[in-house]
Amino acid sequence: MDSLAVVPQPTAEDIRAKLADIYARPEFSPDSRSTWLDKLLEAFVAFFEWLGGLHQAAPLVFWLLLIGTVLLLVVLVAIITLKVRRFVYAGTRLAGDEKAREKRERLSQTYLEEARRRGALEDFTEAIRCLFLALVYRFDETGRVNFQRAYTNREYLGLFDDNPTLEAHLKVFVDILDDHWYGQHPANARQYHDCLALYEKIT
Repeated sequence: MDSLAVVPQPTAEDIRAKLADIYARPEFSPDSRSTWLDKLLEAFVAFFEWLGGLHQAAPLVFWLLLIGTVLLLVVLVAIITLKVRRFVYAGTRLAGDEKAREKRERLSQTYLEEARRRGALEDFTEAIRCLFLALVYRFDETGRVNFQRAYTNREYLGLFDDNPTLEAHLKVFVDILDDHWYGQHPANARQYHDCLALYEKIT
């Protein structure tokens, strides 16, 4: 029977050398465990240390950086303020536009009702005028025209020169008003009913 192999017995010196070799590996080195976050923090610390000593080391650079930072802060505050004001103004304007649109819708309907009432009273010239105003407010509420009290009937007519068919329909109203409203003699029932039919066709 072969004799058992002899188990080596390391000396104390061999054990210390092996331990030193193990602890010398990268995983046991404190520096190797530093992450990118640690390096970033170190860079920040170094930057602020440099910044703290800048007033003594380079006063001109310090003041330039300080003034530039303050100006940048002022600009940022101004931009934010303008954006907030614009947002608030847009909301207020939207609410105002909605109220104005509702008012124009009521005016359009009011003039239409007045036109029918005047027509029933055989006040045909005034009825045709109310129909025309109802149309103007109707176009205003849909954004086709911007109602201005200073505009004449002909000026309103000129706003539709890009739409010859609509311009021709509106010209009927304008011609009748020129002849009868400004001419101071009444329109007749046929003209009123023609204008009422045109109103319904246009709308």
